Amino acid sequence: MKVSYLFLIISIYNISYAHNPAKENLNWKNYFRIGVVHSQLSNLGYATYGRLKRTTNQTFRDIRFFGHFYKKDTEIILRHKYSRRFLSLDKFYSFTTLIYQKNTMLDINLRYHLNQGIGWLLNDNKMGNIIFETGIAFDNSDYLNDQQKTTFLRTGLAIDKKVRQLSGKFEIDYFHQLNQKSLDRSESRIQILGEFSWKVNEVIEILSGITSDIYEDKSNPSFFLTMAFTKPLDWNF
Repeated sequence: MKVSYLFLIISIYNISYAHNPAKENLNWKNYFRIGVVHSQLSNLGYATYGRLKRTTNQTFRDIRFFGHFYKKDTEIILRHKYSRRFLSLDKFYSFTTLIYQKNTMLDINLRYHLNQGIGWLLNDNKMGNIIFETGIAFDNSDYLNDQQKTTFLRTGLAIDKKVRQLSGKFEIDYFHQLNQKSLDRSESRIQILGEFSWKVNEVIEILSGITSDIYEDKSNPSFFLTMAFTKPLDWNF
């Protein structure tokens, strides 16, 4: 457990010191959302979202907090992702993603998750992009009390499209379990995120969407409607 927390702290700290500001185009942004969410199991709750993003010519890093809070249930994701383009093949990049997740509706008390691999930028222009990723992942569904890890082969596809003030996003990840847990229950799953947004002005957006974790024996989609606030940051580190 101590090693996991140390790795998270080091990863966040390294956001600030992995580039040469004299040679790279540095960009910082932060995002905040607040609104309502509905789930078939837990009815109505409130949705929150926070993101800090840092990009240069060759690297991409962000930290996201994603939370749905119901009367009896909680759905939380804290994620840090780091990506770096290959110098000679700029459509390809390596990535590492570290996630802490809690979802009481799916009996996930606290899951530590790490995945890493290679990404391919299939399409990138002013109207949006299409990204494919593949790699190895592992998680521990209750790492405070259980040190047994589950290993997966992960594949993912992300599509972003923009048309004037309107934009849409669709992300799908498939985790295929490579080893079997002692309870003999498959942890293979599909994770889906879909969003549709209307940009009111340079600061405010209205977003609606769906999130869902789909297992062989259970799933519980959540539908949200939020107002988002975006602000570029004048940081140079």
